[in-house]
Order: sequence, then structure tokens, then C-alpha cells
Amino acid sequence: MTDWVITIPKTIEWSDYEKELKAVLSGGSVLNYRVPFRPKVMVGDRCYVVWRGRVRGWMYIVGVVNDKIGFTCETTGKFWPPGWYVQRMGTFYEMDGPAMKGFRGIRRLKA
Repeated sequence: MTDWVITIPKTIEWSDYEKELKAVLSGGSVLNYRVPFRPKVMVGDRCYVVWRGRVRGWMYIVGVVNDKIGFTCETTGKFWPPGWYVQRMGTFYEMDGPAMKGFRGIRRLKA
């Protein structure tokens, strides 16, 4: 199993992100995170979320898809263009994790 870390833009308020986390809790929807390439992510890997320079928690990755037409987010109404997306759903395991500054996007979490 590999651990991954993604960053949420600091322009997004945590209260808004929590609405998306609630929407995927039951497993009826997924949270998509757009990436510039197909990462060698495996279903079941952990995905840690960094917001404003600190790890806030993690959830399991449930898929990686190449969306060819794009989609509109059901929570925010924002249109997301075609591309590769890492998908997460289910429980978000909150934590007050370490500071992690200096990158944006996705990367493997080094032990």
C-alpha cells in the first residue's frame, strides 16, 4: 500500500470542503481530485489531505479515472474539464497532522 498526499487550494474554505466530505460519506458519490497524469495509485491506498499547509486527515482511494467529457460538481456547481481524477469516498479520518508546506498537487508520501 502507498500513501499519497494532495493539497486543497487555500482559496477553498474548510467549511465548504466539509460539505463535500459529507456528500461522499455514504458512498453514493465520490470526491474527484484532478491530476495532470495517471498516478500509479491503487484502490485502497490512503490519501492524506493538506489544507493551508497542514495535514487535516485522510480517506481511502476508490479509483482513478480518465474522464473524457468533464463533469459538474454536484456540491459546488463548478465544471471540471476532462482529465485524470483520483477518486475518494467514505469516511474522512480527521487528524491534526504535521505541517506540510511547499507543494501543490499530488505526490507520494514518503515514510
